[in-house]
Amino acid sequence: MVRRLLSPVAALGALYVALSPRVFVSLYGSMLFKPDRFPAGNYECDSLNGLTRKEVFFPAPDGRQLHGWLFRREDTRWVILFNHGNAGNLTYRLGLVKLLIEAGGSVFLYDYRGYGLSEGSPSLKSVCEDGLAAYDYLVTEQQFAPEDVVIYGESLGCGVACHTSRYRGSAGLILQSAFTSLSRIGKHVLPLLRIYPEWLFPRPELNNLVALQGRHPPLLIFHGKLDTLVPFSHAEELYAQASEPKTLVPLPTTGHNDISGTEPELFKASLSKFLRSLPEVPGASPLVVSERFGN
Repeated sequence: MVRRLLSPVAALGALYVALSPRVFVSLYGSMLFKPDRFPAGNYECDSLNGLTRKEVFFPAPDGRQLHGWLFRREDTRWVILFNHGNAGNLTYRLGLVKLLIEAGGSVFLYDYRGYGLSEGSPSLKSVCEDGLAAYDYLVTEQQFAPEDVVIYGESLGCGVACHTSRYRGSAGLILQSAFTSLSRIGKHVLPLLRIYPEWLFPRPELNNLVALQGRHPPLLIFHGKLDTLVPFSHAEELYAQASEPKTLVPLPTTGHNDISGTEPELFKASLSKFLRSLPEVPGASPLVVSERFGN
């Protein structure tokens, strides 16, 4: 009798684990990543704010080619490394990039593997690797100093930004529409995932709350008060956890990804003030930590 009962229990247990985000990675990835491949998007944009785009290709660690656009201002030292969210491709962010340029920065935006013109397919591990590859390209090939790089994350890209900030030196870190952890926001968006503990989610875990517990550069957080995808409470928790110097800018009429149409002036003014506040430290040694990725 006991043996008969154990058999269906064991089968249910095996099914529970097999359908977990960490094991059924392809299903989890299809829910998480929503890339648009070329030619979808606005690839006809040749310039922003009078700056001609520079189109570049650079290698991911697996040899696949990643695609990016560089808008370079000659009147500023700052370059903003833009890590975008989980949907679309880099051309969907041009309204926001325009504001970043107007606030006083050059901007380098790129696509993760599987997005736009970038080869391959995305995964949690690969987007983190791609963030580091984009940083390294910016510093080694485009000759920006590490102390002039400001790492920017949008939504899912906040996890990439925090990861990059842990392993590469930078002048500042900007998080827009950030979640505390990917598992937590996954459970908010898809309540069925609440049946799984943290250890059954894939690695890297993209836990921004943990990332901000350690050493990090000056921090600026933007978050829409009307964000229903990632509630504003995530920004409050991240701000409370982070060390000084830090700034939280609530955007009263903004949702998850509509800054350029709702609060452009508040966004630009806050970003410009943040850039002006960053220390002038030419020749400073960046923080570089050896890379470690989860399975």
